[in-house]
Amino acid sequence: MANVGERLLQQLMKQKLGYAGHIMRGSSGPLLQLSLEGKIERKRGQGRVRRNWMNDVKEWSGSTSYGDTKRKVEKREEWRYTVVAKKTTLDYHY
Repeated sequence: MANVGERLLQQLMKQKLGYAGHIMRGSSGPLLQLSLEGKIERKRGQGRVRRNWMNDVKEWSGSTSYGDTKRKVEKREEWRYTVVAKKTTLDYHY
């Protein structure tokens, strides 16, 4: 049963990375890219900082920043290899 969960997580990671590349290259239009890059000015609430979509993409692609991830995405063949070759290590943090 653990093997099924591992395969499911690997498939989700692959789809999420592929979609991230699509959005970050601007293939889906400027509105989605703006929603990903935009910041909302507000006071942060107390407690643990929540994981967000971009944190997963940066971690799984081995990037240290949004800019680093964006540079990787712009090299389409390398990004495609990153997505296809992604192997899950099950160190995903909730």
